[in-house]
Amino acid sequence: MKTLAVLPARYASARFPGKPLALIAGKPMIQWVWEAAVRACVDRVAVATDDGRIASAVSGFGGEAIMTGPGLPSGSDRVAAAMGALAEKFDLVLNIQGDEPAMHHETVASLVRMMAEQDDLPMGTAACPFSSPEEMLDPNTVKVVLDKRRRALYFSRSPIPFVREAAALPGANSRSGAPPEHLPLFNKHLGIYAYRPRALEEFRAAPPCLLEKAEMLEQLRALYEGIAIGVAETPHDSIGVDTPEDIPVVEEILKTRRFR
Repeated sequence: MKTLAVLPARYASARFPGKPLALIAGKPMIQWVWEAAVRACVDRVAVATDDGRIASAVSGFGGEAIMTGPGLPSGSDRVAAAMGALAEKFDLVLNIQGDEPAMHHETVASLVRMMAEQDDLPMGTAACPFSSPEEMLDPNTVKVVLDKRRRALYFSRSPIPFVREAAALPGANSRSGAPPEHLPLFNKHLGIYAYRPRALEEFRAAPPCLLEKAEMLEQLRALYEGIAIGVAETPHDSIGVDTPEDIPVVEEILKTRRFR
């Protein structure tokens, strides 16, 4: 199975302009994501960007950059544009978000394995356990509910599922209805996707739906269009960087891996 990993990276960000170039433990953020993809042994890795400063930085550490238009509505739209710019054909296209510097290479590899083993899956992603009830309640962390085949039923910024019968128990949180011992019910979605090329084109051709706009989650467009999403399990956490204050948190995660 021939694989392409594309790392969408925009310079413009309301809360953190230029964040793909922010230094994390001495390296640009986008370099950490690129190294995780390379270590996962995909066949080709490229950064899709609309800014020459990011393209220059990527070239500086030996990566490949593909320029894409500034008006694309999501990272997956940018990935589709990058795939279309390449003459080479691939069996699987990965979208590893450029603001996920703590993405573990084994998470990338586990997603590729799942897609290889389940050739009927048009799309895949990854999830890990939550570390605390506080993290689960954070709207910046996305939750995913799964069916018995570990395919996504829904993604939300709200804590789902709501454990109704546990809501009145001591220690229950009023927002989730669940005490801490129910934490294993919740799955933390990670910022990575895998597409068969046909599914990616189907995604790109569809307009953003109301669910996607309401939650600001592009994967809801895929579910809305009836595209099944398999979810690979991983023990390795990752966080998306939204503000400069997130950088020390990421550096702590990387320290536990000895910056590997």
